[in-house]
Amino acid sequence: MALSVLKGQIPKLSRKYNALYFSQRLSGNVETPQPGSRYVKPLLGIKKYIAQKYSAFVEGYEQILQKNFPSAFRIYQIFSIGTKDLLTDMKEYLLISHELRHGKSVRDLTRKELETYFQTPKDMKKVAPMLIIAALPFTNYIILPLVIWFPRYVLSTHFWTIQQRVDFALQRHKKKLYNYRPVFRHLQSKVLTASDDNLRNRCAAILSQIGSGVHPRVDEILKIKSLFVDDPYGLWTLKDNHMHSLCRMHGLSTLPGKRYRLWSHAGFVREMDLAIIREGLSNMKLDELRWACFLRGLSPLGLPKSEMIMWLEQWTYIAKNIDNRSLSLLLHCPILLAYNFHSNWVLIH
Repeated sequence: MALSVLKGQIPKLSRKYNALYFSQRLSGNVETPQPGSRYVKPLLGIKKYIAQKYSAFVEGYEQILQKNFPSAFRIYQIFSIGTKDLLTDMKEYLLISHELRHGKSVRDLTRKELETYFQTPKDMKKVAPMLIIAALPFTNYIILPLVIWFPRYVLSTHFWTIQQRVDFALQRHKKKLYNYRPVFRHLQSKVLTASDDNLRNRCAAILSQIGSGVHPRVDEILKIKSLFVDDPYGLWTLKDNHMHSLCRMHGLSTLPGKRYRLWSHAGFVREMDLAIIREGLSNMKLDELRWACFLRGLSPLGLPKSEMIMWLEQWTYIAKNIDNRSLSLLLHCPILLAYNFHSNWVLIH
């Protein structure tokens, strides 16, 4: 009954308008008043409602456990700090959405705010089943083994120890690394289809460098930027198997909608890149630099702070010199900048 009332409150748009608008967004023909707002958008409608209800539930979660499960104090201890940290991030997430909806520019958000807005929905989705199960009667003996044995799969970083955060990040990154070679092979297979002789030769030389164990310079990469706008490497021209490998390399779902998912991910990461440029890499803490490297395809394992900063400077320079049409270049930067990096190779060789 509650669901039917909620559905009645949501405006119904025609399927024809939705199809036309979505095709315009993909082709880049829809103008947007705020920089980057095509990728970083405020919550509206059902998403806003769910996020608010989720936040209210987490806020009262401590009282639920104390009242209904006094014998589950051990589980409560595990969840206590994590739920408070998650709630803090969720409140900030909703506040950022509110500010965006009322006219705040994406470019006025700080790096930390953008990172919170990027990561919190993923954490909410991951933790939701566990929080719901833990709030039900007689689930003590189900929750405890799951929390102890499978924290990587059922909990977010808010509930992990420092060592677990490092270990799980490395495991996830290692899984991504096995998709670097397939993406590289896709790049090689299409290089000869480039119509411009000069660009084709430049791109072939870059791929040859990567294949021989070295990385091209940033200025060499930017000279072939136009190849990532249309054929052969533009996001809207990529084959399904190429997009499949790209999604796995970036830790994204491979369900239908891969093209839009890649486009949105690249645009959001670029907004974070621009925020890093505005605030400066030197102001970032060591754990923040490590998270930034992991997100962009480089293992920070064993790297000094100076080397992480140097690598991120190359990445952000490319991000600054592309636009929404060439986001595919940013998606392939883990190959162009990190394919042969020693900290990546030690994880899979």
